[in-house]
Amino acid sequence: MASTEEQSDKTAKSQITTNVEVEQGHLDELPEGIDEKVEYDYESERSPFPEVRAVVPETDDPDLPVNTVRMWFLGIVFTILGSGINQFFSLRYPSVHIVSLVAELLAYPCGVFLAKVLPAVTINLGPLGSFCLNPDHYFNIKEHAMIVIMSNVSFGYGSADSTNIIQAASPKFYNFGLKAGFSVLVVLCAQLLGFGVAGLAAPWLVEPASIIWPQVLSNCAMLETLHSRANSVANGWKISRLRFFLYVTAGGFIWYFFPGLMFTALSYFTWICWIAPRNAVVNQLFGMQTGLGLSPITFDWSQVAYNTNPLLSPSWAAVNVFAGFAAFFWIVVPGIFYTNTWFTAYLPLMTSDVYDRTGAVYDTARVISPQSTLDLEAYKSYSPPYLGATFAFVYGLSFASITGVLTHIGVWHYKDIWAAFRGKNRLDVHARLMKSYKKTPWYWYAAIIVAMTAISIAMVEVYKTKLPVYGIFLALAIPAIYMIPCGIVQGITNVNANQLNVLAEFIGGYMFEGKPLANMIFKILSTDVVGQGIYFAMDMKLGHYLKIPPRSLFLAQGLATILGALTQAGVTIWMLGHISDICSEDQPDGFSCPNGRTVYSSSVIWGLVGPRRLYSVGQIYSSLLHFFWIGAIAPLVTYALYKITKKEYWKYVSWPLIFTGTANVPPATGINYSSWALVNFIFNHFIKRRFFAWWTKYNYILAAALDTGLALSGIVIFFCISYPGAAFPDWWGNTVYQNTADADGVPYKPMPKIGYFGPANGTWS
Repeated sequence: MASTEEQSDKTAKSQITTNVEVEQGHLDELPEGIDEKVEYDYESERSPFPEVRAVVPETDDPDLPVNTVRMWFLGIVFTILGSGINQFFSLRYPSVHIVSLVAELLAYPCGVFLAKVLPAVTINLGPLGSFCLNPDHYFNIKEHAMIVIMSNVSFGYGSADSTNIIQAASPKFYNFGLKAGFSVLVVLCAQLLGFGVAGLAAPWLVEPASIIWPQVLSNCAMLETLHSRANSVANGWKISRLRFFLYVTAGGFIWYFFPGLMFTALSYFTWICWIAPRNAVVNQLFGMQTGLGLSPITFDWSQVAYNTNPLLSPSWAAVNVFAGFAAFFWIVVPGIFYTNTWFTAYLPLMTSDVYDRTGAVYDTARVISPQSTLDLEAYKSYSPPYLGATFAFVYGLSFASITGVLTHIGVWHYKDIWAAFRGKNRLDVHARLMKSYKKTPWYWYAAIIVAMTAISIAMVEVYKTKLPVYGIFLALAIPAIYMIPCGIVQGITNVNANQLNVLAEFIGGYMFEGKPLANMIFKILSTDVVGQGIYFAMDMKLGHYLKIPPRSLFLAQGLATILGALTQAGVTIWMLGHISDICSEDQPDGFSCPNGRTVYSSSVIWGLVGPRRLYSVGQIYSSLLHFFWIGAIAPLVTYALYKITKKEYWKYVSWPLIFTGTANVPPATGINYSSWALVNFIFNHFIKRRFFAWWTKYNYILAAALDTGLALSGIVIFFCISYPGAAFPDWWGNTVYQNTADADGVPYKPMPKIGYFGPANGTWS
């Protein structure tokens, strides 16, 4: 068996070779994006993609131990602790989320410590074989990666969306009186269904070399930095990756105390609004809280990386996202707002709240009957719900993305999809190295899906949720259709194309109108399965890159999924039963259940009021339904233009990114997109082309370091200052941006003298 030192030397030599080639100019032409129409050299002993070559080792030692006691112990501990801590604080506002990079860093010294202190004792289990308690006395990169993958169930994915049903059903909201058994099962089913779907989609989302998963490359860079001592010169820079990471992390940690605590105006740097704080139009255009954020200046990395880390997406993808944002939200939305379309001028411009006809936040309690159904008479005497300009238009873009992602993948990626279906994927060096290991049979994942589907059916029937059995199969048809298209888009661009929550709300709202619990379950079993499945596929790619045996990976992910689901459900149930006034907006410790409150409000709008009263023909937002066919046709037009003109730039027009890249608006504003695009262009276009050796060596480490510094600083500020009740003294730098029309959400038009806008009393139904 090769020693760990030899393995480290191989990795180091591979990395040195990469950088030497770049320094000598052997890579003359670099592809701007990953293009399945280019004939890449898949047979080479190097990855065909520079992003992957930069951080992923291209050697493997199949004898390197993976299933070690220290790996399983640390993986289980981090899974349970991470699930419990992140779930606990997800019910609080403001919340704190411990990201996977923190777990990755903490796991390293823990693994090294166990490798030093555990005895090298061989334990004989008789017919089951034997194992060594501490093989090699060396904590290797594969063990570390397995711990990261297990802990990602809690640290990486955060709180399971399915736990929001438990909160929404609590006495503070619907008061459904759900049994603990239902609460546990709904979380377990959603998580395991996502795991099963990801496994079946692996031939399309994990094995192909072109699906690089940029976010995974950041994890690879961090793991390589901790386990490799390679240090070549890159454009004159001699500093090692590890030292570079430590310096940037320390700098980011210290700096965030300014925009995050001491000088928060550096985060909301709306200097134009400070000059004219009460001018409504100026604040609507340049504000960053309820305005469009036309000024691209912020000094807060959390604002720059609010959507995703800008150092991870290819520059052509960032151009698509920003072009879509600028066109839709800096041109179209102001036209809607200032012409008072849909009565939007009476509401704040950039807001995710739902309003009544008096301009107040919609009071859902006024339209719910004691039986938790829509009180039609109360609804007629109160108000239909109204959306702000940006929020309303985002739904239209979501409709377009739902159809656009299917046609885009159909015309541009159909050959690769068909090749994977026939088992004819082109294998790069990483896929060829993985052939040394037994694959995980597809029917293992299929068995999980079948079992969880059966349990889901029993769950909705036994607990009388009002969701019919056919609703389970209809909900699961959505991930069956969309898992691969959404995964391909995110796997190439690092942009989340999953807008299925809108599709689920739309379908569920029509089919299960007046049944909010059924509506919420339908949404979770469709949207959450895809969302969780994409995360699982992402971690499978990490295992693929670091040559982890697939069957060991299956066991690790499966166990972590079960432990994480049980922990998150248990913590939620315990908190709802033991914390006084939990889910109240004025709860003394801030446990106001913000995610559960959002799901509750959304279920009232879509499950009780229903899309029939908002989007059907003749209703206020019916014109947005045109985006369904617009989204379907747009990629076909672009594809036809490419075929006719043969111009290469048409290949880089991605309508799924244009439509869905702005899905976080609101609450994201222009600053989150303009600063993100600017940083992306500097590093992934200019520096990548001019200083490729530097970019290869440091770009993904820089991404990891900035995120880690921000996370550590945020945790310290939260636990040591905010949570104990301390506060930084009030001064101009912490209040100037709050004393503006932007912060107040001032509408363009004053409320009519009659006190309301829209139809006359009782004329809606």
